[in-house]
Amino acid sequence: MKTTSFLFLIFLIFPCQASEFLRVGDTRSLGLGGAGVTHTFTFNPALLVLSTNKQAGVDIFNRFNVSGLQTLQASFIYSNDLLPAGINISSFGNDAYRETCFLLAVGKQISEMVTLGIASTYLFIQSEGVDKNPSRLAIDAGVVIKTVDKLLIGISILNFPSVNLTVRNEQFKQTPVYNLRTGFNWNIIESCMLTSELICSEESPLTVNMGVEYYPYSSFSLRAGLQDNFRMPTFGIGYVFSRFSFQLATQFHPLLGTCTGLGLKALF
Repeated sequence: MKTTSFLFLIFLIFPCQASEFLRVGDTRSLGLGGAGVTHTFTFNPALLVLSTNKQAGVDIFNRFNVSGLQTLQASFIYSNDLLPAGINISSFGNDAYRETCFLLAVGKQISEMVTLGIASTYLFIQSEGVDKNPSRLAIDAGVVIKTVDKLLIGISILNFPSVNLTVRNEQFKQTPVYNLRTGFNWNIIESCMLTSELICSEESPLTVNMGVEYYPYSSFSLRAGLQDNFRMPTFGIGYVFSRFSFQLATQFHPLLGTCTGLGLKALF
């Protein structure tokens, strides 16, 4: 009952925009201020080409610091020379209200400096009192440009176009419009990387995310960032052991308090 009441409060504070709860990136990008356009293929499908190993990962993020309202996601990347592909499944909510998203992405290197990617996302909402589950189909596209060895630039557009498939309740027609992102990674020294991201859409003004990652040891990393126009500080750590990596991130929200994320990835 407590969780259901909190869900109702959330949708009074935050507009009902499904992908807002599902598109959280991986735990590493969360620790870097949420800058995902140069770090995770769920924000830029062109990044699939940069993966040199097949990998599987699981991430959990508790945005509202309430038990039962975590965002869970599982991803798999099939790296190959012909057409790298990735699958991501994410879910948010509980039995009373749940959002689920399936994302299928492919990428292709078209030159030594440029890679392209495209993704299709299918999202549906399960809610008590709704006979037919609302669903939406959307397309994402992205590009990655490596100008020099130490600088990587990413550009992507999400939910463009976006089409409602089965919507009868007016509340669920408030789906996100396009979301344009651009950002960069700059390895200022071998053990330190700066990252930044600009986000623009019709429903919000220009948003800035930025972060820094430092490797005091080859298997251990420290991260810090600022998300949403410097309103939310973030911190994170990462540890690599053999073919496994463990990620931890913390976000400080001005209204919701401390939110945490955990991630585990395996290379094979």
